[in-house]
Amino acid sequence: MRAELTDVDRLRDIWARRLQRNPLTERTAARRALTHDRVQEWGGGPELAELLLAAPAGAEPPLTGPYVAALAGRAAGLPPSPRTSGAPLTSEHTLALAEAAGITAHPVVRAAHAYAECVRLMNELDGSESEGEALHALPWALASRVLQRADHPPLLLDPRTPPPVFRKGEDPEEHFAALVAHFARLVIEALRREIGWSPGNLPVTGGRVPPLAVATRRRVMEHVRSRSAPVELLLRALDPAARAAVSSEDGEKDTDRDAVPPPRRPLTHGAAQWWTRMELVTEGAILNLYVIVQEVGDPPSGVLAVTADTHLTMPDGTRRAWETSGGDSVTVLPSDSADDRWPRIRELVDEAISRAVDELTRV
Repeated sequence: MRAELTDVDRLRDIWARRLQRNPLTERTAARRALTHDRVQEWGGGPELAELLLAAPAGAEPPLTGPYVAALAGRAAGLPPSPRTSGAPLTSEHTLALAEAAGITAHPVVRAAHAYAECVRLMNELDGSESEGEALHALPWALASRVLQRADHPPLLLDPRTPPPVFRKGEDPEEHFAALVAHFARLVIEALRREIGWSPGNLPVTGGRVPPLAVATRRRVMEHVRSRSAPVELLLRALDPAARAAVSSEDGEKDTDRDAVPPPRRPLTHGAAQWWTRMELVTEGAILNLYVIVQEVGDPPSGVLAVTADTHLTMPDGTRRAWETSGGDSVTVLPSDSADDRWPRIRELVDEAISRAVDELTRV
């Protein structure tokens, strides 16, 4: 948990320096657009996006019981999904939530505490034995606003990686530490998205590739190559003609259009990106796994994002089989050494390869 919070603080320092270059109105419009896009990605509507957004700095009223009550009223007016509480909050409830949102702690810890207390209370009001945190809108909105009051980006739910659920018999402190670490990863992704936002979507001017990017993409390529032979042997047990091939391409070049993954919105339009592809071919199906390293920011901030996508091609067409969620992707900071993030990057690559093989063997 401490490592994740340290990463939040280090990335936020970069975020704060870059945001000072843009006017407040421009930053506010960018945040609103990014939030609406993200909510739309997982099926939410504009009302939910606006619920997650706080007013600009200085315009937000104090976080009191009446403030929480007004927020709960807006959450109750949302469409049926995400679910809202089956019973209304009393003034005692809203005051307790306001107090939970005001504890003295790191902003991510404070947001996680407010979220956990809100989930607990709403589950009690629902009479539910399930800890279905991700189904409630109010806890996410409250946590999101706690973060924005501390000059952090909004907290956005990622349904592909839901928060840890408290189980009977689990140590409450261990569960809370896991929740804080989960929130920290979501905040890191939100910071990275705002750093990557580029006004006007102007192409980024090319330049020298930073040594950290060179080392990261080289390690990714070497690791993917090292895994190709074992994967090919595994597939040949099912299909003797199966094969695995690895290639590496520069995202700024246009030399091999067949190697280019289907479009995925980059964090920064026009920024440099590099990918390594593992192509798995069996009878009747081709699966392409892409591990993508990309620069973030215009001009480049020194921050790198490492993600993975898999695309399955069958006689009836091509579809995205799997992609890393924002919380599961890896953020490399400019102050990192080549070794600092490698364990997480290797874990991401191995998970992506495992999912790719599983997908291919099932079809």
